[in-house]
Amino acid sequence: LIIRNGQFSFQPHMHGCFECIAPQTGTISVTVDNSTVQIQPGEAVMIFPHQIHSFDTPPDAKHLICIFSPQLVSTYAKLVADKHPTSNRFLLPTSCTEQIYALSEDDNISLIKGTLYTLCGIFDRQADYSDTPEADNYQLLYTIFSFIQNHYQDDCSLQQLSRSLNYSYTYLSKYFRQKVGTSFTAYVNDYRISEVCCRLDDTDDSILKISADCGFASLRTMN
Repeated sequence: LIIRNGQFSFQPHMHGCFECIAPQTGTISVTVDNSTVQIQPGEAVMIFPHQIHSFDTPPDAKHLICIFSPQLVSTYAKLVADKHPTSNRFLLPTSCTEQIYALSEDDNISLIKGTLYTLCGIFDRQADYSDTPEADNYQLLYTIFSFIQNHYQDDCSLQQLSRSLNYSYTYLSKYFRQKVGTSFTAYVNDYRISEVCCRLDDTDDSILKISADCGFASLRTMN
């Protein structure tokens, strides 16, 4: 369970968790797969595992992000395992937002699960579902993101990706920049830095060990 607040943006990515984004002030632009919505306070977006998503917040906007494992809401996760919502946007009562804000890592698991099930229940009451799309236009991007998730600790170069997928290096470079808006190398570095930040918060490992574990050739490179 990760709860964040504040103002920041994130480039297209995907992961195996549920993610709820709720603005507290201002308007946030959220893109899920190829659909972009503008959400305001009182609204939220529920992103399902393995949906490609990004978001952009203006300087005056503040928002809450709650990222949680399907294992914490296993009953709901099983019900929607082969489904995606037709719309990720929903109305989120202030009372539920306040419950999420109040959670801490010291809370007992029953309280955490209860709050997250409430969140999922509110979304489910408003949602319509369809079968998980094949996403033919994005299948290669899914594969690339999966490669990064599985190899960011090791050799996660575009050359290695090209060999692994048997695609042209030049084609992959252009494809990724077109779909994501940044270079493959820059994206991998940002991904590694995100993992470093999580490890710094969640472990007592040394910075040197964290740097190596997250795929940086040296501490100087990470710095």
